[in-house]
Amino acid sequence: MKLTEIVEVLGKIKGVIAVAVADYQTGMILASQSNDPSFDLEVAVAGSVGVMRAKEKLMELVLDDDMIHDIQVNFGNEYELMCPCPCDGCEHSDMFFYLWADRSLANLSIIRRSLFHARTLVGEN
Repeated sequence: MKLTEIVEVLGKIKGVIAVAVADYQTGMILASQSNDPSFDLEVAVAGSVGVMRAKEKLMELVLDDDMIHDIQVNFGNEYELMCPCPCDGCEHSDMFFYLWADRSLANLSIIRRSLFHARTLVGEN
């Protein structure tokens, strides 16, 4: 599947406000979909790039033999999830999925499982 197709499928999950695949070294969004025109996905992803970089640096300093599986932030009304692609050393190793969802509509378990599945599809491109 192409990145745009993966993002499109994730964007159809109930409660998803926006989803993107981005490069956390450059901050460039590679594919995205927003179901809310007022949601500024560029700003949201840019902020998450900083989080990904900080966590990556922390992992290098503290847990040299481990990797980030996912990062979840729970707000009062929303969920924010960041999920790096797991292929170490491949061309997609700096990519991560970013997803923002409405907490009152979204099923967190379904969103997480869908993200984990989606990132396995990236290596198939």
